[in-house]
Amino acid sequence: MATKRKQRLVYAVTAAAMIAMIGGYALAATTVTTLSPQQATNVTQSPTPGGFSGIASITSEQLVVLSTGMATATAGGSETSGAVGLSGTPAALAACATTPCPAGNFISASPATETTGNYGEQIAMTVTQPAGTGTSVGFDMAFTISITVGVTTTTVTALAYLATGATGVATTSAVPVFVFIDLGTSSAPVINSVSVIFNQCASATACP
Repeated sequence: MATKRKQRLVYAVTAAAMIAMIGGYALAATTVTTLSPQQATNVTQSPTPGGFSGIASITSEQLVVLSTGMATATAGGSETSGAVGLSGTPAALAACATTPCPAGNFISASPATETTGNYGEQIAMTVTQPAGTGTSVGFDMAFTISITVGVTTTTVTALAYLATGATGVATTSAVPVFVFIDLGTSSAPVINSVSVIFNQCASATACP
């Protein structure tokens, strides 16, 4: 009799654990838009190490489905029409006097439009704002993303132009920035690699 009670107890505990696991998966599936884990090993930053030293560096990147908020985020600067190479007008980050700073959310300057429901690459970075009324540093970013959809591998390119702004106080600030890049597909891609090249602009209002 005691043996049967123990068996029933084991079955009950196992069933409860399975329900908890299933519940956890259901919760994650319905509330999380990230479709792959951080792929930091796939990201190449130039100049190296650490991206644009002292100004901006990539902290992570994820594959996401572009929500309305992502697809309609502020444009990351503007691309000069007809320009050859990197040339545009940076978008300055809002000044942040106290940390933690609010995140800046941007789509690419080129291409300048994105489609809700498409798969996108979320690039997360940290931008350092100079202290006081220090000089706002303009920088551009060239993104090259290799993706595979089914059996087809293609390359997606994008450009963004940002400027650090300045804190207005005696200390620097670290501003989290997210750039959302439309991968041009509503079918789930595999991210093969992500390359980000940083360049300093001539000023906070003009690139290069």
